[in-house]
Amino acid sequence: MNKLLLFLLLPCLSFAQVDSTDIIVTQMMKKQKIVGLSLAIIKNGQTVTNKGYGLANVELNVPVNSESVIRISSISKQFFTTAIMKLMEEGKLDIDDGVHKYFPDAPETWRPITIKNLMTHTSGLKREPPAYDNFKIQPDLDVIKSAYNLPLDFKTGEKFQYCNTGYYMLAEIIKQVSGMPWQDYIRSALFIPAGMNNSYLTDFYQIIPNRANGYMHKKDTLVNATAMVAIRPSGGFLSTSTDMILWDKVLREKNKILKKENWELLWQPFIKASGSLDSKAHYGFGWYIDERNGHKVIWHGGANAGFRSNYARFVNDDLSIIILTNTEEANPGAIVEALSAYYFRK
Repeated sequence: MNKLLLFLLLPCLSFAQVDSTDIIVTQMMKKQKIVGLSLAIIKNGQTVTNKGYGLANVELNVPVNSESVIRISSISKQFFTTAIMKLMEEGKLDIDDGVHKYFPDAPETWRPITIKNLMTHTSGLKREPPAYDNFKIQPDLDVIKSAYNLPLDFKTGEKFQYCNTGYYMLAEIIKQVSGMPWQDYIRSALFIPAGMNNSYLTDFYQIIPNRANGYMHKKDTLVNATAMVAIRPSGGFLSTSTDMILWDKVLREKNKILKKENWELLWQPFIKASGSLDSKAHYGFGWYIDERNGHKVIWHGGANAGFRSNYARFVNDDLSIIILTNTEEANPGAIVEALSAYYFRK
C-alpha cells in the first residue's frame, strides 16, 4: 500500500467500530478456557450472528465455524417432546396415557406415571437408570428396565426433579408408536421439515463431516474429553449453529411440524423448577421457562463429557441466542447472560 494512502487511512482505521459481540465472547472464552464455540444470534427473525470462535480440533488446528457439528446434549430434549406432540397430533398416543400402556411389565409403583410426567420431570423416577454405561451400546429398553426395582424418589406429580430415565422412556415410546428408531422418526418428522440436514445422532463410530472434538482440562492441561460411546436419548443429537437457526425459525413461526396450540403448550409452565421462594423458574415440556431481569426466557442447556451448550429464547424481545461449545468447563449460560444484557441495552 502506498505510504501516503496508509497515512490517510490510519485515522479511519483507528476509529473503526469493534464488534462488541466478539469482545464479549472472546473475553469469556478466555476466562472459561473454552477451546471452541459456535454462536448464533437471531433478532426479530433475522440472523445477526452465525459464526465460530476457536478450534473444533486442536491437534489438526481446525477452526470452529457455523457448520461445525457439535454435541448439543440436553438441548436434544425439546426434540423428544416435540416428537411426542407430533405423534399425539397423528392420533398415535396421548400425553395423558399411563406408562403401563407402553411398559406393561413396569412395577405397580409406576402406575400413576403418565407420558406428561416423563416430559416434565415430575415422574418421581431416579434421575439416572442404573444400567447406563458410558462405554456400552445397549437397547434403551434394557436401560429402562434396570430402574424397575428402584423406589420412586417422591410421589408422582408432587415436584420437579430432572430425570434422564424419563427421556429414555419417551424415546422407547416414540420407537413403539412410530414403528421406527426414535432417531429416524425425529429426523423425518422434525429435522427434514425444518431443513436441518446437518443434525445427527451422537453415534461415536459414524464418520460425520465437520464433527468437533470434545475437550476437558486436567488442572491446567488440555486433554481430549472422555469418549461417550453410549447413545443417550436424553442428550441424543449433534447439530450446528446453522441448523439451530433453522429450528429457531420453526419455533418462531409456529406454522410447521406442529399446530400452533401444541407449540405453545410445550412452553407453558407445568411445574416450579426451583425450591427457592423468590425463583420464577418453571419447567414446561422439554424447556425451562424463567424471567431474567424482567425478560421472559424459554431455554435449555446441555452438558456431556467435553461439551456444553445453551439455547435461550427471549420471546417477548424476539431475541434468540444459541451457544455450542466443545469444552467441559464451559459455562455457556453465563455467556448468554452477558450477550442478552448487551442486546437489551442496544
